Amino acid sequence: MPPRFRSSAVCLALAFLPFAGAAAAQPGFDRARMDSLFDVLERNDRMMGAVTVRKGERVIYQRALGLREVAARAPADAETMFRVGSVTKVFTAAMIYQLVDEKRLSLDTPLARFFPRVAGAARITIADLLGHTSGLPDYSAGPDRRTPLTRAELARRIESLPAAFEPGTRWQYSNTNYALLGFIVEAVTRSTYGEQLDRRIVRRAGLRRTRYGGAVNPAANEARAYFYDDGGWRPQPDESLELAAGAGAVVSTTADLTRFIAALFAGRLVSAASLAEMQRGTPDPSGYPHGKGFSPFTVPNAGRSGFSHNGSVGAFTAVLGYVPCDSLAVALTINGHNYPQNRIFFAVWGILYGTPVTPPSFAPVQLADSALAPLEGTYASAAWGLTITVRRTADGLQAQTEGQAPFPLTAVGARTFQYVKDGILVEFSEPGTGVAPGFTLFQQTAAIVLTRRGAP
Repeated sequence: MPPRFRSSAVCLALAFLPFAGAAAAQPGFDRARMDSLFDVLERNDRMMGAVTVRKGERVIYQRALGLREVAARAPADAETMFRVGSVTKVFTAAMIYQLVDEKRLSLDTPLARFFPRVAGAARITIADLLGHTSGLPDYSAGPDRRTPLTRAELARRIESLPAAFEPGTRWQYSNTNYALLGFIVEAVTRSTYGEQLDRRIVRRAGLRRTRYGGAVNPAANEARAYFYDDGGWRPQPDESLELAAGAGAVVSTTADLTRFIAALFAGRLVSAASLAEMQRGTPDPSGYPHGKGFSPFTVPNAGRSGFSHNGSVGAFTAVLGYVPCDSLAVALTINGHNYPQNRIFFAVWGILYGTPVTPPSFAPVQLADSALAPLEGTYASAAWGLTITVRRTADGLQAQTEGQAPFPLTAVGARTFQYVKDGILVEFSEPGTGVAPGFTLFQQTAAIVLTRRGAP
């Protein structure tokens, strides 16, 4: 089995959830197409979780898929809470900007004021932490993600890390930045993150089921997480939310997530100047611009752009997006993974704007050997340190990650393949000179672009 790739580092029962006072839908929004998307995911055991679409103050679409707890056969519903991983960073950034608005912090405040023993602390600013330009490596990259640590133990782990680069000179995503920002919220307010989350976000935005930290509590309508393997949903161990801290420890519902992002962009949580600063960021090595708390995205073929953040913690993933010009928010939370989250997210946006969206297909297709031959090769991603070799077999194609066992790729389209045990989707580029120049591997929140390096 191939490794599970992380982006920082998814149905047995289905309920359509009615909502009160539904407004006129987004122009171009076809409810039947949206239902069809989630119907096909449900019928093929591709996702368990929930989705909410909000336009302004009104929910225009909401649905829950599958079970929040498989052993108890307990279905998810509108009130089910999910671990949202790095979507927490949007909450953390909002609270930091509130402190800036209150003149209790500035974007130029040095980290040394709070953590003088962190490498480069005197040169790292609050803005560097918000924008992932601090140079601090990711404290959560180690193998043990389930052992709880106290705040002091986590701080000592971060203080032991050497700097990866000089602050402000480049962009590199790191959970360390937001763990520290969460601690800074606590230090400035002389309170806990959870108390400040409740006072500054939950009450002000009118959230109903959002909290910080703690173990999964199925009795309180909270979801457990699963991967699909060997014909069924297999429970996955939970990671410690204490270890995730301000980088990933929020638990919420899709309705609350959309309510939060709508309140943020409506100016109810931070000033207009702070909201503008959140949208201003630093390009990563590929030139993609990142904001401070979320990043821009574009709805394909719709002439619309917005801001989003995704997240994963253990086997949970989530994504939250907002298009300001249409006051349109989408939240997706997944506790049962068997299809890439980002494909679902962008399909939802495409349906909302009436753009062409190809429904996912999971029926195997038979491809001629002449169609498979151009896809053979060795492909690599320097950014991920990943090399995958693709070869033909008597049954079609198989892929092998360097140092791992080979795994089969089942054709579901002319250049689209899936690995049915792990929710992996592989899309090859159009062969231009007799061979495919590369492919994109989708899994959970990741979309990894690999380019051809040579023959298999």
